[in-house]
Amino acid sequence: MTGELRARARGVSLGLYAADLGNLRAAAELAVGWGCTILHYDVMDGVFVPGMTAGPGLVAATDIGLLRDVHLMVQNPADHVGSYVSAGADMITVHAESNGAGDAIKAIRKAADAADRPVLAGLALMPGTSLDSVSGLLDMDPDMILVLSLDPRDKAPPDIATACARVAALRARLGPQAPLLAFDGGVTLDSIAEIAACAPDMIVSGSAVLGAPDPKTAFEIMARACPADPATKE
Repeated sequence: MTGELRARARGVSLGLYAADLGNLRAAAELAVGWGCTILHYDVMDGVFVPGMTAGPGLVAATDIGLLRDVHLMVQNPADHVGSYVSAGADMITVHAESNGAGDAIKAIRKAADAADRPVLAGLALMPGTSLDSVSGLLDMDPDMILVLSLDPRDKAPPDIATACARVAALRARLGPQAPLLAFDGGVTLDSIAEIAACAPDMIVSGSAVLGAPDPKTAFEIMARACPADPATKE
């Protein structure tokens, strides 16, 4: 059921909250003209990580036909995933470090079944979380693993090289049936070449695109480095 969706969930996931918050739908519509196919929503609860952002209502309000990629940086994700499925999310990623991450993955799949449509269940890993410590969650076969190059809780700068090495380690550990591997944090025009070399299936970039003097060109550079169709990679 998720195979076709997984095939589409590649390339650049555009961090929508880096746009003008009063014009998010317009920003998303503009990005369609650049070739954007995925919108990324960082959802923060002010508990698991600092800061708070809008909830499922905004995900629903920005339905313009693109894939909606929801990254839940919340303390108790299992309590919230159902509302994001109802809002139309196509991908929901929960943190391994949150409370009840395994229950949240199960809840995503249960809600997707109830909605009778595919929703990818993702697992996010902070930089300090070892792969061995989350082996049980990896055994649940998440559809996507989101590798973070920084931990927003400690405000340390992104460690691109270590995160790239983690992408490679996950690919080696999980083999040919590995889930989608995504990269988040510090994805800029200066770092994209290094990140692209580890061949993630998806990259997340927000302010480096939407805050650029020429957002369209910035997006196109990102998309050429991490294309939705790997056969077109330059």
